[in-house]
Amino acid sequence: MLKVAADLFMEHPYDSVTVGMVCAKAGISAPGLYRHFQNKQALLIAVVENPIGSLHEFARKVTEEQDDPHAALTAMVDFHIRSVVEGPPTPLIFLKNEHAFPEADRRRIRRAMNLYAEEWISVVSILRPDLSDPAVRLLTQTVFSMLNAAATLHKGLDHETIVTTMSTAAYHALTASSRPHV
Repeated sequence: MLKVAADLFMEHPYDSVTVGMVCAKAGISAPGLYRHFQNKQALLIAVVENPIGSLHEFARKVTEEQDDPHAALTAMVDFHIRSVVEGPPTPLIFLKNEHAFPEADRRRIRRAMNLYAEEWISVVSILRPDLSDPAVRLLTQTVFSMLNAAATLHKGLDHETIVTTMSTAAYHALTASSRPHV
């Protein structure tokens, strides 16, 4: 049901998705949905919150357990792109439908996304001592945008090709220390 809802929230604005659409696509009745979720808004929150929490938890564990910043970054990049390609692109779903979240939920999810970004920033800062903190933050957010875009731009490519291509591009973008000379 969450996958079906995620697909619908990605394809259509929140206001255009109805409980009936979710139920029809999931093959359940409305009472079946309401046994699990109070309303459509609660369903949207569940679609976004748990996967973002999983991204943050993975990155936190990697930064705590991995001494090699290159290995940590590789693991985080790979996990992120696999999450985007194999599951619903929850960061994009959140950004597209942010207006539909109650303020407290929106702030909580934004905070989780910021904490997730901080894990990446801590690793990239070690690998890129040539960059200021604002530059590392800009670079990291830009790479997130690139990785998240793979969810909508992968037509005709198999998952492993997408993962390999995007992981390589992200790793190089985050670790390249200077512009190539032309």
